[in-house]
Amino acid sequence: MTYEFSPIKFDNMGYIRDSVFSILRNAILDGKLEPGQRLIERNIAEQLKISRTPVREAIRKLEFEKLVTHIPRKGVVVSGFTKEDIEEIQVIRISLEALSCSIAASKIKEYELERLESINNKMLEEYQKGNVSKSILLNRKFHEVIYKAAESPHLYYFVSTLREYISKFTKLTYTKSGRLQEVFTEHNEIIKNLRQHNSDKSYNSAKRHIEKSNEVFLKMAYLKK
Repeated sequence: MTYEFSPIKFDNMGYIRDSVFSILRNAILDGKLEPGQRLIERNIAEQLKISRTPVREAIRKLEFEKLVTHIPRKGVVVSGFTKEDIEEIQVIRISLEALSCSIAASKIKEYELERLESINNKMLEEYQKGNVSKSILLNRKFHEVIYKAAESPHLYYFVSTLREYISKFTKLTYTKSGRLQEVFTEHNEIIKNLRQHNSDKSYNSAKRHIEKSNEVFLKMAYLKK
């Protein structure tokens, strides 16, 4: 079934451009627009009830992010993620996550450490109740606290963007029996090192955590095929 967009209405043209880009980007990353699906400028504009200009500009930005590809005689289509793409993104993400944690170690405040502990405990609690989807959201919140504690807006942008790119794939990791229990333990190790304000140990514990999640994902997604 072809995904259709709901109309949007804004007075500010700049805001319209940004909104169209976000709508299309989120639809791709959420899987609503599937790999190989054509993006027809006219149709999207009609569905959103806007002119074609902001749609055209949004598609150009998506092409720059390699989320869409222009194919001769076919037009613009949604790009797919290969195993190699995901591995490359994960390698970069591992470095950025670890760096965020390392920087946060010297800046993190007590209330942020308490929030990390609270979120982690709640994540395990929801998992034990069978609420895996809630646990996944809480895991995301856990890492968000660390990103913000690092007080580096550019780093926050880059690592958040990479997480969004592969979020629909990495959710698979948490369906593995016992993985969220392991994540809880890995999170506690991160919290311990952050509480000690030890940048090196925080870097290494975050690196091990993301590497483990990546390893589990790749085994589940590819080795069984």
